[in-house]
Formats: sequence, C-alpha cells, structure tokens
Amino acid sequence: MSQPNNDDNVIRFFGKPVSANLLVTPQTARRVLAKNTRNRPINEHHVQQLIREMESGRWVYNGEAIKWSVDDVLLDGQHRLTALSRMPDDFPGITFLVVRGLPTSSQDTMDQGRKRTAGDQLSIDGLVGASSQRIIAGAIRVYIEWVEGRFFGDRVRNRISNPEIVEWAHQHPVEMAMLRDIAGERLRRIKARPSVTVAVMLMLRQVDGEAQRAFCESLITGASLDPGNPILALRDRLERINQQKVITSDRDLVGFFLVAWNAWRDGKSLGKLQRPKSGAWTLDTFPEPK
Repeated sequence: MSQPNNDDNVIRFFGKPVSANLLVTPQTARRVLAKNTRNRPINEHHVQQLIREMESGRWVYNGEAIKWSVDDVLLDGQHRLTALSRMPDDFPGITFLVVRGLPTSSQDTMDQGRKRTAGDQLSIDGLVGASSQRIIAGAIRVYIEWVEGRFFGDRVRNRISNPEIVEWAHQHPVEMAMLRDIAGERLRRIKARPSVTVAVMLMLRQVDGEAQRAFCESLITGASLDPGNPILALRDRLERINQQKVITSDRDLVGFFLVAWNAWRDGKSLGKLQRPKSGAWTLDTFPEPK
C-alpha cells in the first residue's frame, strides 16, 4: 500500500484493480461526483451524519474503500464523497483507501454484510456486556438527544451517529457505570421502550439516586399505588400506549416520565398525564426533573 498521494490521482487509475491511500479534498469530491452515474439514491440522513463526523473531528480512517469500476464508474463511496463535497473549499482533505479497476458487476455484492452497531462497538470496547449492549446504546442515543436539546429542531441534522454514542460512552465512565446498573434492573416490565426508560432513569439517578430507585420499583411493581398517585397515572398512560399501539415519540415518552416524577416528588395528586395545552412540548416548555 502506498502513502497518501495528491488528490488529483483519484481520477487517474486505470487497468486491473489497484489500490492506494489518497488525500481527497472537497473540490476533488465534487469533480468525482459529477461523473457518478450508477448508484442508489442519496440517503440524506446518512450524508448529514457523515458531515457531522467530519466537522467534529470524529471521522477516523478505517480502511473502507472508495471503489471505481474498470470503466471509471464510482461503485461505492458516494455518501462519503457527497458529505465531503459539501464542505467549504478550505476544509482539510481526508485520506481514503481508493480501489480502481473493479468489474462493474461487483457493485451487486457491496454493502451486503451486517453493519456494526453502536452496541456492538460498546461491547467490543469492553464498556457493556453483550446482553445489554443494544439497550444501553439506545439509551445513550436518547440521553444525548434529550440533554443537548435535539428533541427539537431539524431531525435530520440532529440525528445521533454511532461514533458519537461510542465517544460519549468513553468520555462518561461514571454515567456508564450507572447505565450498566440500571439496565440490569427489571425494566422490561415497564411498558415503554427500554432505551427511553433507561435514559430517563439515568437522569433521575443523577438527580436523586435513592428517590429514583423507589420511583422505579413502584413503576415496575405497581404495589400500594392509590388513585391520584402520579406513578399510577404513568403506569396507566404507558399501558394504554402499549395496548392501543399508539405511535409515541421518545420526546413524549420522556415528557410523560418527567411530569409523573415531578408531581410525585412534590407530593401532588395526578389522575392522568397530558401534554401541554398547546398539544406539544417545546424546548422552553419541556419539563425539567426536580
């Protein structure tokens, strides 16, 4: 494998399959994409994720190749090149492994394997066990969306990427220890998506660990809950959502949890859980845990 070459070489490989590490600039990405004639439609969600990874510095060279056919047709890598092409001209070039000279028909076999999930990577890195990796990765995704205000605004640009989840996990060892403990509880008996439940319990444990454990236990068992108890109101709302298969966003589920928690902490009676009178929470009206 050769060392990175000037990006102009990206469009000069011909003949039998060859490979090289090449430094590709936004300008070169645009020139290459102008000749992109044989690819699936662009997935804008994926492009926006890649843009955030490049802008944030989380982009890491991993040996995945940009591939061209023997006829100089781009076969694989259009999303990476599209993301790079949208960067300003002074954005530093990115090194890619480039393979040229492949049979055009080889595109039919690309992207057929199972992609590594954020949970897979957390397990590989020794941060979680295999049995809880999916729930914890999902909880981190919800938690980041929540605390960074990404429940609101452009859902495409606010989407959390797998590298962002893994980076957060490495940077928050205390919270990860809490997540491992919380995910081991009997949370599946709570009629909400486990990732949302775990994310909420992580936040509540940081507010008041003893109260969180008591709140969670009552929510799981439903024992000794009198009418008007906010935890009973939450159980009833989650049960209705589950039985009626009501499509409910993570934002609404977190909001219902917090309304019940705050009322319970304040000793208030609550017969049912509702969204704000406007019908939807905003960044300004979304409840804060007490």
